[in-house]
Amino acid sequence: MKSKLPGLLPLLAVLPALFAAEPPVPPVGAFSNASPILFREGGAGLPAYPVLVRDETPTARAERMQWFHDARFGIFIHWGVYAVPARGEWYMNNAKVPEATYRAYAKDFTAAKYDPTAWAALFAEAGAKYMVITAKHHDGFTLYDSKFSDWNAVKASAAGRDLLQPLADAVRARGIRFGLYYSQSQDWNNLGGGTGNKAPWDDAQKQGSFDDYLTRIAVPQVGELLEKYHPSYLFWDTEYAMTPERARPFFDLTCQYPDLIINNRLGGGVLGDTATPEQRIAADALGRDFEVCMTINGSWGFNATDLRWKSAQQLIRNLSDIVSKGGNYLLNIGPTADGTIPAPEVERLQAMGRWLKTNGDAIYATESGPFAKAPAWGRVTQKARPGGGTTLFVHVWNWPPDGKIILPGLQQAAVSGRLLANGAAVTTALSSAGLVVSLPGSAPDPDVSVAALEFAGPIQVMAAPSRAADSSASGTPLDPSGGPLPK
Repeated sequence: MKSKLPGLLPLLAVLPALFAAEPPVPPVGAFSNASPILFREGGAGLPAYPVLVRDETPTARAERMQWFHDARFGIFIHWGVYAVPARGEWYMNNAKVPEATYRAYAKDFTAAKYDPTAWAALFAEAGAKYMVITAKHHDGFTLYDSKFSDWNAVKASAAGRDLLQPLADAVRARGIRFGLYYSQSQDWNNLGGGTGNKAPWDDAQKQGSFDDYLTRIAVPQVGELLEKYHPSYLFWDTEYAMTPERARPFFDLTCQYPDLIINNRLGGGVLGDTATPEQRIAADALGRDFEVCMTINGSWGFNATDLRWKSAQQLIRNLSDIVSKGGNYLLNIGPTADGTIPAPEVERLQAMGRWLKTNGDAIYATESGPFAKAPAWGRVTQKARPGGGTTLFVHVWNWPPDGKIILPGLQQAAVSGRLLANGAAVTTALSSAGLVVSLPGSAPDPDVSVAALEFAGPIQVMAAPSRAADSSASGTPLDPSGGPLPK
């Protein structure tokens, strides 16, 4: 396979924070499409490795990524045995629970109230266009019947059935893309997996080798998932100890599926299709496709003690902010052991859906706003229209007392304008500072009110400085347990 670096170089040029300062080195071994440009993720403690990218044309990549660009909003689901002790998905590690003790929790992982059709209906009501569920988290437990480990929902838990296929069928029936999460380099229960990240806390985790675990369990399981469920998106997590030699078999598997999108947490120099900032929103656009994953409270897996619920307004404004920078918002829920989605999460998803029902045109299939700095009053997105016109969506967070906001540096007259919430007319006037937008009356929405301004052509902002990429949160966060990183 030959490198498609000409199509990649423009992307790399705007990502200085993602790449190491070390001088280029030759590609590793027989990795024919590994470039001499070095890449490392933030936070995982890995050295820089030659970039490994899918061998495709820029046009093929654009077509593959189109649905992801258009979607803008997805649902993340962390669900597994960790929902039984109900202290979050890192409970086994944080509390140093022995394997035997932790495995015993599976008898109470019943999924008795799991209703994938109702889940899919909620996701559709929320306005989500795709979803990602933890096929296997760091505890090594899979939500399907794997041939390569009996530590799964069918053989080891009270659920006793495949929990993935019914959900895949239900969301696809709603027109929602199905995605899977897989923890490749951390596995605290399967043989050899406990040796790949940090010092084991249980003698059982000291058995086997990490490479045997990858060869006999992790790589085959990824093959199972791709063959059985045909996900549109595969979310890797985490990169710890993933060298190019270890990452390559996973990467080769994904390349057998020409439409599959993967994130940037495989490791070993695999660039991935999207950056993955976690629990924070970058100050500026990242300069590449990205997806902010975030919790509704402070935990990914169900945590009965975590009542730090973000307000619906905060979540809606997060969506507005992220999309204005060209990214996607992957918002997490953590169902209980019986498959119930906590009421505060349901309520907030429903609130987002109500807002998107009115304002979705300002979110779906939009591009980042043309302004280098986010305005104090809100955010901006834009969308090209057939015939060459452009709609500029003005997301007003803070309604001005005098009803006027300025779009700095914009010296194009709008053809028309209206509020999405009620259709009220919005007028504009050119000034030396930019385009003055006059908003009618009071804010129609207490969270975010959106004005749609129509222009005859592409938007051009005068003297807009280039954005600086902020990608410091794009990779795996440091181990929250504080343990040493692997060699």
